[in-house]
Amino acid sequence: GLEARPTRARALVPHRPGHTAYLDPPPPSPEDAGVALGSHAVVVPVLLTPAFHAKVDVPTAVTDLTRVSGAQVTVAPPLGPHELLLDAAEELLAAQGISPAPTTAVLLYAAGSSDSDAVATVGRTLAEHPREGWGPWRVAALEGGSTIEQVLRRLPDEVERTVVVSFMVAEGILRERMAQHCGRAGGSMG
Repeated sequence: GLEARPTRARALVPHRPGHTAYLDPPPPSPEDAGVALGSHAVVVPVLLTPAFHAKVDVPTAVTDLTRVSGAQVTVAPPLGPHELLLDAAEELLAAQGISPAPTTAVLLYAAGSSDSDAVATVGRTLAEHPREGWGPWRVAALEGGSTIEQVLRRLPDEVERTVVVSFMVAEGILRERMAQHCGRAGGSMG
């Protein structure tokens, strides 16, 4: 989606209103949010990789937003990949009662992109910010990267447990497809 993170944005810039908009249904659309904009706006893409949505769909939506609002619109980079998202994944695992262990691998499962470099950015982020106390952290993707099955086959023999964490923000058809692929590989996606 395309979102301005209203609560956090208001805390940082209390004199500017925040609005939420989505690239796909449900509403509000960027055009809907554009009606209420002032003379300047910053769009924060709530996307976890710099894939097609970030490179094509968001700029198209910003063009529409600018046309409707007349505002000067700046686009921030996507939220991810970023080491804070890896911290959030660890928090989600802890909330599920999964503690770090050298024999536990973590597989971040992304929807992916036809732009395989976008998926590779997640792997580079993992390499730059290793997780302490865990076994290997890897990335798999529905498209544009290694499949769950490929990643599982390449894990070292000392891995006794693999947990899969969804590396995407939205619910919907892609997440459902990811859950089906995870189930076929013998697991469930958290």
